[in-house]
Parts: sequence; structure tokens; C-alpha cells
Amino acid sequence: MNNRTPCRAGPWPQGLAAANAGSAGWGLFLGGRRLAAAWGTALALTMGTAAAQPQTPTATPAAASTAFAFRDTADGISCKFFDVALGLHWTDDAVPAVDAAGRRGGSKAYDVQVIESRQPPRVVRWNVLALVKAWATGAVDNEGLLLGPLSEKAGGGADFHSREAADVSLRPSLRVQHAGGAVEFLSPQADAHLDCSTYTGLGARDVLHIGPGSVGVLRFDLGRLRKGSAATATAAELILVRQASSGVWADGAMGVFRLATPWAQAFETAPRGLAAGFSGDRGIDTHPAVLWSESFASGKLKPGWNQAQMVVSKVMQPLAAPTAAHTLLTLPSLQATVPKGEHLGLDLRYDLPKGADKLPMQEAYMRYYLRLGPEWTNSPDTGKLPGLAGTYNRAGWGGRGWHGMQGWSARGSFTKSLPPDHPAHQRVPLASYVYHSKSASSYGEMFVWGGGQGAALIKPNRWVCIEQHIRLNTPGREDGVLRAWVDGRQVFARHNLRLRDTLQVGIENAWFDLYMGGQQPALRDMNVNLAQVVVATRYIGPMAP
Repeated sequence: MNNRTPCRAGPWPQGLAAANAGSAGWGLFLGGRRLAAAWGTALALTMGTAAAQPQTPTATPAAASTAFAFRDTADGISCKFFDVALGLHWTDDAVPAVDAAGRRGGSKAYDVQVIESRQPPRVVRWNVLALVKAWATGAVDNEGLLLGPLSEKAGGGADFHSREAADVSLRPSLRVQHAGGAVEFLSPQADAHLDCSTYTGLGARDVLHIGPGSVGVLRFDLGRLRKGSAATATAAELILVRQASSGVWADGAMGVFRLATPWAQAFETAPRGLAAGFSGDRGIDTHPAVLWSESFASGKLKPGWNQAQMVVSKVMQPLAAPTAAHTLLTLPSLQATVPKGEHLGLDLRYDLPKGADKLPMQEAYMRYYLRLGPEWTNSPDTGKLPGLAGTYNRAGWGGRGWHGMQGWSARGSFTKSLPPDHPAHQRVPLASYVYHSKSASSYGEMFVWGGGQGAALIKPNRWVCIEQHIRLNTPGREDGVLRAWVDGRQVFARHNLRLRDTLQVGIENAWFDLYMGGQQPALRDMNVNLAQVVVATRYIGPMAP
């Protein structure tokens, strides 16, 4: 085939052979299945419905390094997780690969080399000029590249030296030739092979084991080029050196694809939120789609709340002169506290009305404002936050496993504090905690909110707007929808949930739950403020000024 060339052997290259990006017909395989493709931009951790059309992701110029790229530590990138420490899975549990045509799961590699055992070359080179230029111009985000076998049965395999190799001359490199003829070599900022036999990261090893069941990922920082811009480069090669005593060697094709991470997942464009028509939410309960609203402005809870347990809770008015510890306490709110040594801080519910057909609610949106106290930078465990549920006091919470005929829940959640060397240290990652048909145990499953370029990694001591949407599945089918937004930016979506098996199980209530654990209780009093609650049948969106 004219899109397959044998590996080029020899000393370090002085030039680049003809481009070989037209590798249509090949797919990328890992662990016996074609890899999923993914999205398009990255997280710059400077942090800060129906008929909707997919939005076009905005790419970050690649010459600027991203603050949260994949990490090649033991708690970094792996076959199962984009980030082990964060607990952020790959979407659909598959490493995302995007082809040269920009297609999710496409088969057009940027370049293909055929690994041949008869005359095994020590040095293997892939033409990645098209990919490097796309990174440099910002056409796609520079989240790294992915290298792997292109056939489940006949894919190529080899052990290559990684950036941890003792001999620096054997480490991977990116060779860039500029328009004026100058040549530069870049070392990877991170590299790893993703072996599905383990969930942990393998990036600290001195080998890139690439072959059936294992792909390699590498990330280069184009901002480190000093002799010119990669946007005007005339040649670019990925160069790997095979280990002398290779643990794996297989004849077959090996190709380069683009890696994309969860941070920039392209979601549907949200419609205009109904809150946009009500300045400060004033009068929002008059909108026909609104089922319930609570501003706490009266100084007490409105009638209709089902007060199970409030522990240490009180309605608070805005502070006229906010203190250093409450710099943004500028909304009337309900303050709840998880006391030191305890787990529960709040169990407050609003029961949703049934429809005209006498069936429970099938779809709802819930929006509220959240402010975590400064003590949340050191959370000892995961825990629960408000969400939507239909437990009917029978199933789907507290170790009472999911049951399609009895109950489910999809509360919000938070993860435990991240280690000091993690780029999201001092932030609180948000998630959904869901009891559904595929929960691995009698407890629920946590889905970390990884989209929105880090919008769900929130800073304590500031208000954030959180909205969650549930559309229950057709009984017995896996077509339930769960979505989440933070400050109006979508951060999560699942469209394949099975939450119930009968129409009699619906959305019973909006559940304002605050619970530390897991297993570990609060290490100190942990305060949360909740404000501007709205439950509706359509997208609500953040408060209008």
C-alpha cells in the first residue's frame, strides 16, 4: 500500500523524507479494541437541550504551554484514567485518539511506519509536520500525541527508550526544521505507555512498551523552540530509539494520532437560560418552567422543604462588611456545617410534583450557588453535595444498591484533596455520585466533572453556580441523560445511563445533601453556603446581573 513505508534506519536525521500522512484505512487498537477519539482543547489551569448543536471548541495556541497537561507520574496518566490522582476516567473508558482528518476514532494516521523484524532499525522516525503545525497555529490544542499498533492482529510492536533513559542520546525527541534551515530537537515534557493490565501510571519507567494492548503517549512543549516558530517549520519528525534487548517485537504497522484530553470536551451548546430574564433571580418563580425557587431572603426556609436533618445549619443574610474569611458572602444563604469528627452536615429535600399523567417527574434541572469555606482545601475524603434523586427510601443511597424497580440517585459530589505536587492542589474537584445499573457495588459510582477546561476544579471561599440536569431513561434502556454546568460552562455529560426500569420510579426530589465520606469524618468544622436555588423543567443558567 502506498501509505505504508518501511522504518527508516540510521543515524540521527539531517532531513525529512516525503510526508506520509495519508494513512487512510488504518485504525488504532489498544487491548483488542479500536480506541475512542476525543475532543479538542486543553485546560489552562489559570482557572479561573434538545435540538442543541455541538459547539466548536476553541483551541489554545500551542506555543504557550498548558498548566494542566497529562502527567507521567504513577498517579498521572494511565490506560484507565487521564489523571489517577483526580480519579478522572477517559470518556467511555477508552483513551481518546483523533486522526489526521480530525475524526473521533478515525483511521487516517498522521504517519505510519511498518515495524519489520527482518531488518529491525534502531531508530524509527515518524513524519509529524502536519500535527506540529496544527498545534503551533492553534488549529488543535497541543495535548500530546499517541503512538500505537494499527491492527488488532497484525499491529507493530517494540520497546523504545523513554525520557527516563540513563543515556540522554537514546531518549525520544521531536526534530523541527525551520524555514531558514535551522534544526532544533525537543525532549518530551512527559511520556508514558498505557498498559490496560494496570490502572496506575507507568510513565516513570525507562521504556515505552508499544504494541498490542499498549500505546505510547508523548507531549512536547513547542514554546521551548528558540530558532523559529513551529508554525512555519518545513519538517518535523518524532524520533524513537528501540531498546537493544526488546521485550516485545512484532511485525506490523505503527501510527501517530493526536491525543485529546477530557478538559476540552465539546458539549452541546446550552440554550439561553431562563434566569437571563430575571435580574438577580427576582420574580423567577413566575416563569412557567420553574417548579421551585428559594432565595433565603426572608431569613428562614420557605414552606415546602422536607427537613430530614439540618444538623448545624442557619439562614444567613449578606455581610455588610465581609471579613477576610468570608470575602464573598454577598448572597442570602443557608449555611450548613459538617462538625469536626462527624459526617453529616445537611439532609434537606424538596419533593417534586407529579405530572398531569400522575407519574413522577421524568426530567428536571436544578441550579444553586455554592460557596465552600476556606477549610475545604484540606478535605480528608470524598463526599456528597446536592443533586436529584428517586430513592423512595428503598434503594439507591447509603449502601442500599441500585434497583431499577425501587430507586436511584445522582447527587453532586467532591473528591478528597489532591497532593501538593498536583496542579489542581488547593482546589476542590466536583463530581456526580450516581447509583445506576452499572454501579460496581452496592454503593454508587463517582463521575468526576472533567470538562469545561477545569471549571469544576473550584476555589474555596468564592461563589460558584452549579446546575445539574437529569432526563430519566426509557425503562430498561441505557439512554438516561446526566449533565452538569459550573458557572454556565458545561463540565460533564453522560447519555447512556440506566437509572430505572419502571415509569413509577421518577425524580422524587431535589436532595440537598452535605456529607463527608466515604469513611473519614471531617477533620475540622467544614462550612458550606447554599444560595439561589431553582428547580425547573428547562435549562436555568446563572443569575442575571
